[in-house]
Amino acid sequence: MKVIEVEGRTVDDATKKALAELGIANSSKINIEVIDEGKSGIFGFGVSRPAKIRLFYNTESKDIGDTIKEVIPNIINKMGIECRITDIKEGESKVYIELESKNNSGLIIGRQGKTLEALQFMVNLIVNHKTGSDKKIILDIESYRAKRERALRKMSKDIAFKVVKTGKPWTLEPMNPFERRLIHLTLQNDSRVTTKSEGQGIYRKVTILPKQ
Repeated sequence: MKVIEVEGRTVDDATKKALAELGIANSSKINIEVIDEGKSGIFGFGVSRPAKIRLFYNTESKDIGDTIKEVIPNIINKMGIECRITDIKEGESKVYIELESKNNSGLIIGRQGKTLEALQFMVNLIVNHKTGSDKKIILDIESYRAKRERALRKMSKDIAFKVVKTGKPWTLEPMNPFERRLIHLTLQNDSRVTTKSEGQGIYRKVTILPKQ
């Protein structure tokens, strides 16, 4: 929620100034409190006291979709990649964005999804700054995240089998917090092995160990 106070010759004039300052085309997205209606000069000429309003602008839920539509193409175009948004689903705490690219989906995903993660990180920073929202924006393309989740679940079970067979721990590749949590949850009920995260920073490693 953004709150500003603006003065003008009249309430209408102050409102127009406020809309211009916020870059809003119309007043349907704002609430206005008139602090002072102002007072015109003698015989209606001039202004002896300017009008003053307080404007309340909810930036979080109303503009996040439009802002996303502006920010994502701007970033991807600078990468020299053709891509478009096909779907936006806004929930209470997250916004899911589906992307589509005819020939460049692999470039957008990157190795192990790291380019997609970096793009998502930038989009969250810019959109949240512009809208004041704290909703997490999730980017996906060609259902990559669902495919990655299935692959990680299968991999973790396969490696758990090897750990049990050899009796030796196995350290996986560095992963983001979501993927590490997925590994932990997949194996949490396996009585033969245990898991732990190691390292520092966002991309830490998960080690699968045999239970003593």
